[in-house]
Amino acid sequence: MARPRGQRGQIKHHGSNWLFVYYVNGKRTHTALAPFDAFPFRNPEQIREKFADRINELLRPVNAAVPSAALMDGMLTLGQYIDQVYWKQCEERTRLEGANHMEPSTIRGYRKIYSKHVEGKPVTEIKMNEFKTVDGQNWLNNVPQKLSHQTHLRLRAFLAGVFATALRTGVLDGVNPMDVTKAGGLSKGRKEADLSPRELKIRKSNEHAYEHSEIALMLDKLPEPTRTICAVAAFTGLTRSEIPALKWSDYEDGEIKVQRKVVNGVVGAPKTEAREAGVPVAPLLRQILAKYKANKSFPPIADGWMFYGQKEKKPINMDNLSRREIPQFINGAWFGWHAFRRGLGTRLNEMDVDDSDIQSILRHANIATTQGYYIFPNSDKAKSGLRKLTETVRKTYGVKV
Repeated sequence: MARPRGQRGQIKHHGSNWLFVYYVNGKRTHTALAPFDAFPFRNPEQIREKFADRINELLRPVNAAVPSAALMDGMLTLGQYIDQVYWKQCEERTRLEGANHMEPSTIRGYRKIYSKHVEGKPVTEIKMNEFKTVDGQNWLNNVPQKLSHQTHLRLRAFLAGVFATALRTGVLDGVNPMDVTKAGGLSKGRKEADLSPRELKIRKSNEHAYEHSEIALMLDKLPEPTRTICAVAAFTGLTRSEIPALKWSDYEDGEIKVQRKVVNGVVGAPKTEAREAGVPVAPLLRQILAKYKANKSFPPIADGWMFYGQKEKKPINMDNLSRREIPQFINGAWFGWHAFRRGLGTRLNEMDVDDSDIQSILRHANIATTQGYYIFPNSDKAKSGLRKLTETVRKTYGVKV
């Protein structure tokens, strides 16, 4: 007799309704949760959160049939383990601190990977204690190869994390079956003509570091509070999760100390201990902040947030600014918040600031991160260096052509 399969169900937009699709006694069934017009969300997970109680009530009698003893002997299938155990353990990690902490946004990303590339696939029917490396490799091989290599690496990392959790909690013994699997996908070197519009936009954003002229244009054209927010991003290198979490009390003695971050409206601790280091505030930014603080349209509020939404007085939504407030004022020349961070690292390097000092400003734990991802090569500087090298060799050693 087949062991009952624990499940999480799927949220689908069909016709004019949001449907919850699940299985009862092996037969597919569905229930209408709400009209789409009343909840026009782009992400189905928002509907899951909205109607969590009703969904749990529908699934409770179905999932109750799965024997709990199967957890400790690895008898659950991969799908059952993820649905019944893995997600709960992920949620528990959101309440931890330190290295074991997991961000809610990370879990949402995992759920997207699971629903799109794992859920409903044959790989989910394999029992945890019978899962072999070849099973993981076959699953990876069946993921569309037109996806990027980076996407394949993320998918592989997700499943490796599932088995790592099972090993750490004693559900399995031995080695992680995903350890020696190889991710496929297309390399980063694909030609632009082969990329989708979205992939092309992401690539251009990831390869851009704002120039001084671009920053000057933003400071000239953007309205408040977007203008000051961009100034903070440009002159401090703070991330889009750190800026909305700033309070006026974090800014004193010419320095900003990062005490927290905001991800999808949830306030949490900084990403790493290195990120808690103070960031010096340039004289120009001090003047911009003083002018902003004196602006009667954005007076300091009880919670102390430096940048807040006018209606709810909560930390400002950086994605809304990115989509609605910025591109229209600068003719669409917008490459995202992280381009400020890359721009700061690159421009400081061009001004011959030592890499270790740039690392300190960007608050990276490892200087290799600063050098590898936040200092872009400058062809003009390279050519100038080669010219100096040529002249030095020529004059010192009398080299002739």
